[in-house]
Amino acid sequence: MAFRAYVHQDDVSVDSSIQITTEELSALGLEVVTFNDSEDPEQAARKLLQGWGYPLDKEDCVVPFDFRHDADNSSEISKFVDQLVQLTHKPELAFPCELAGLVTDSGIYFDVEDVKAQRWIRIHPGPNQLYRIHPGVKVRIIMLDHNRHHHGTLFFKDGVSSLGIIPGTDLHDHEARRGFLARIGHL
Repeated sequence: MAFRAYVHQDDVSVDSSIQITTEELSALGLEVVTFNDSEDPEQAARKLLQGWGYPLDKEDCVVPFDFRHDADNSSEISKFVDQLVQLTHKPELAFPCELAGLVTDSGIYFDVEDVKAQRWIRIHPGPNQLYRIHPGVKVRIIMLDHNRHHHGTLFFKDGVSSLGIIPGTDLHDHEARRGFLARIGHL
């Protein structure tokens, strides 16, 4: 599936006539790379991740994930998924650490904030797509039953124990958020 990202209007509809490029998302702290033309997408992603400084030889830095009900996740990933489910009705959040995810299969959507244009971008991840999100980038992940088909591998620079969630209510004064806004020149 090709990469798809669109402007999310008024929190109720998506304007599919306004497509967002990977370059635009990168400027907002979310990098997307598609490996559809690669014979071995996972190996190509790992090579790129090594260039980004991910220690792929450490066991707790490469972790499978599955958002589906009753998935067999590690305890850290299960806790993470549970936290996302708890935030379903207030789904704005950020991560305190940089993380990357290679999608194996997905039917999920999520939103990333375009803080510069004061809008949200709806993203539909697909297989063989690698997502790298920087600390403090505001996203909305709505974990309703119909929006949980999403699995692949997560990559961490400091191990899976660094994975956490900063709820939207705590973002305003969080150092990860301030650091992100300063990095994009929006502080």
